Amino acid sequence: MIKNPKWEYSELVLALELYIQFRPNPPGKNSKEVKILSHTLRLKALSEGIKLNNVFRNNNGVAMKLQNFRRFDNMFIGKGLRAGGALEKVIWEKYQNLEKLKKDSQEIRDTIESKMKAICAR
Repeated sequence: MIKNPKWEYSELVLALELYIQFRPNPPGKNSKEVKILSHTLRLKALSEGIKLNNVFRNNNGVAMKLQNFRRFDNMFIGKGLRAGGALEKVIWEKYQNLEKLKKDSQEIRDTIESKMKAICAR
């Protein structure tokens, strides 16, 4: 099985936005919110020409990534998932301004949408 690529900056911004909405208890893998984020991340990959497999940014992977943010969250009592990339900490620290997080997340979603529209228009 091919290993999935590391999460990119923009993917982590979208994941953090979802985490913050439910802080400190992010939605689980069967939630509507995780399914939507998974779908969005898969569309992003497709818009960039990435070949997808069954597990690329699937519900399980997205839910686990949300759990990774808990290790930085002082509202969470516990440890969270310690595994994760250094980029998660950078994004956690950068986006404590929620308005900036919302603005940047929307710009990322808008970019995905415009790329998909261009692909579909071909």
